[in-house]
Amino acid sequence: MKQQPHSRKTLIVAIVAIIILALVYFYFSGGAATPDASSTLQTQSANVVGTRVLSLLNQIKSLRIDTSIFKDQAYQTLVDYAVEIPELPVGRPNPFAPLPGVPTTPAGVNTAR
Repeated sequence: MKQQPHSRKTLIVAIVAIIILALVYFYFSGGAATPDASSTLQTQSANVVGTRVLSLLNQIKSLRIDTSIFKDQAYQTLVDYAVEIPELPVGRPNPFAPLPGVPTTPAGVNTAR
């Protein structure tokens, strides 16, 4: 028995519609589970970061700096040779404004006659 082209098109459209509906269903049903997994991952990474920060904070708190080096004679004899840099004017208030005394003409305009 030979099928008519009209019924074949209907069958193809029905199969495509079922596939699309299945994909939409899996997309939205899987989407609900994703935030839980994502939030779990974020919580775990936040815990790891928090633990690392606390560890570094404890290391910093346990540091003891020996300040006796600043009282040492060799340190006291050090001389600062820094050169003071004078403060210079910064520039024009509007760097894009035309320069005073310079005539301005639009680009491409020929002023010669």
